[in-house]
Amino acid sequence: MYLTSKEEMALKGEYGDAQQIAYRILYAIGNGANADRLMDTKTSHISGVNYHNIGDAGLQLLEDMAKTARFVIPTTINPCGVQVSPPIHLNFKQDLYEKQERILAAFAKMGSRGSYTCIPYEYDNVANMGDHVSWAESSAVLYGNSVLGIMTNRESGLSALASAITGKTPHYGLHLEENRRAKEWVLVDMPLKDEVDYGILGYYIGKNFKDTVGIVGLRAPTKTQLKSLSAAIATSGPMGMFTQEEQVPTSSYIHFGKEEYSATRAILDKSEEGQAILLGCPFMGYNELKHFAEALTGKRFTKPTYLFTSHSVYGSAAAEGIIVSIEKSGAKVVQDACPSLSYIPEIIGATKIVTSSTKGSFYMAASSKVAIELLSLDEIIRKYTA
Repeated sequence: MYLTSKEEMALKGEYGDAQQIAYRILYAIGNGANADRLMDTKTSHISGVNYHNIGDAGLQLLEDMAKTARFVIPTTINPCGVQVSPPIHLNFKQDLYEKQERILAAFAKMGSRGSYTCIPYEYDNVANMGDHVSWAESSAVLYGNSVLGIMTNRESGLSALASAITGKTPHYGLHLEENRRAKEWVLVDMPLKDEVDYGILGYYIGKNFKDTVGIVGLRAPTKTQLKSLSAAIATSGPMGMFTQEEQVPTSSYIHFGKEEYSATRAILDKSEEGQAILLGCPFMGYNELKHFAEALTGKRFTKPTYLFTSHSVYGSAAAEGIIVSIEKSGAKVVQDACPSLSYIPEIIGATKIVTSSTKGSFYMAASSKVAIELLSLDEIIRKYTA
């Protein structure tokens, strides 16, 4: 892989240890992927923020890097393992708080922005069509590439960290136009009515495809439905992008109909009567919170209910009275914490969870060993409010 003279000097350690480590990471990835060179990247979004995921070893690495490393491009980071921003609705253990705060302090010292989010494209890390970025949150990668038209590979937490320090990323994969065109196709042969149906389709696609796939048969999906589709694809497979197509250009394609839908739903939805409701995986955006507040007018939840979002979205929604409207229903709006990988069911004492997220269904079942009832937001309101 070609390096400029400045990049070679950084790789040799002439700009300090942090730059050398970052360039070593990018150089190894680039060589392994047969990239021809490094390229400029406009922003970075880093995963590997939640202490539950990275542990003491990850914490030590970040604190060591933060001694000298500084981000040279706008950088946001993923949700963490505790609730940082008040009001506090969940009681996490004190030692977890302390270690999570050390992680966040290390990122802040290096220059990250302060809203912990898995939807960086909303408020915190807005990118334009055609921008080359380095994002590590898989659901944001799928949504960014497929819906917003940005250009990013599915980065790891380390590679996105290296990009934030250098402003560079290897020139390969979904940074190349030829890899952004559909290689395989799926024909959707049934109506999809809500975000759960789109999530089930996404989970099926992720399990059956690896490269960019063209989806035929989507009928004017909403932003929320595309967000659910993107997150589900990222949950079940390595794909980084899909396209929406009007017709299948070949006789070779995979069919998605009622049989495939039912088999996939059975994996994710155990149809249990839920004890608590957890919503927002990925985080709920401003428009989703607004729709939810409007639909809840005059209603109260009959089960403990928690909605998850970023600090930035929360602030905008609070300013418009949306948070107050939601909390009149008895629901709590939680900032910062990942609903699926922070052991929330254990904290609230629930073994059966209701959610509208196929991604959340998969991860909560895996990490917290809970049974999942999978319902759309509108179905949850109809069933669990009075």
